[in-house]
Amino acid sequence: MAPETLVAGVNQLNQPLPARTGRPVLGLSTDSMTERDLAAEAVRRTRPPVTAFSAAALCGQDDLVDELGTFAKANGLSIYLHALDLDLAGIDPVDPGMVRQIADYARALGSPWITTDFAMWVLRGEKLIENMLPVPLTREAVDWVADRTKRIQDIAQLPIVGENPPYPVLAGDLDILTLMAGIAERADCGLCMDIGHLYILRQQRGEPVERPEDADFPWERVVEAHISGITCRDFNAYQLVQDQHRWPVDDPVWRTTELLMPRMTQLQALIGESEGMGIDDLVVKLERMDDCLEAVSW
Repeated sequence: MAPETLVAGVNQLNQPLPARTGRPVLGLSTDSMTERDLAAEAVRRTRPPVTAFSAAALCGQDDLVDELGTFAKANGLSIYLHALDLDLAGIDPVDPGMVRQIADYARALGSPWITTDFAMWVLRGEKLIENMLPVPLTREAVDWVADRTKRIQDIAQLPIVGENPPYPVLAGDLDILTLMAGIAERADCGLCMDIGHLYILRQQRGEPVERPEDADFPWERVVEAHISGITCRDFNAYQLVQDQHRWPVDDPVWRTTELLMPRMTQLQALIGESEGMGIDDLVVKLERMDDCLEAVSW
């Protein structure tokens, strides 16, 4: 890939993020196709106002996007689009037509940005969806992903917000926050912090959740945050820790949320990822998330 002129600096985004006004919104995600009724019930039953929905969609799902727009309007929800095939860390050539289509979806839904994991979502034209590959934790990957992210953001003409992905198997030894910071500052993009993913990765490495180096992370770039439950399984010498959207959030993840939330000074949306979760557990989760937001002086 030919090198491009890259602009750094947290206050010089090529596609400026909207400014935060007041407290971040409380939102949820359920399966965009099959669980919209569950999301609507959660909105009705939850004590704090749930005003946002993180909607997942693939390029080509025009009918789904239309349905999501109708659903959002009927339930008083703003939409935050989570693209499932915006290939920030892939090796296939960037498809400008696909990028523009996803950006059109975001605009149609009123999404302020497009969120997606720093991962490979497409390989040889095949959409990986549930089998996406997280970016390797190496310094070489920073330059590759930053260049792709900036190019995709320039094509989309909307802010791209990169999320820290899950790592079922570790690849590389760079710290995830170091990697995210390098990509964001080189590509000049926003960030989404998946709190469970961060907790899991540091557990896998036997590291504390909070490291001294974290103070240098560009927390002001974090505009969206996700929270979900986790599972742990031991395979002799290897412990597999995974996030589970259908499970209640574990106490260590709540503690990590309370620790990190005050650092996210520009946070605009806290999303509870809840695909497959029952309504009662979902309501409890959303109300606890609201407590976390209330504890911060925004």
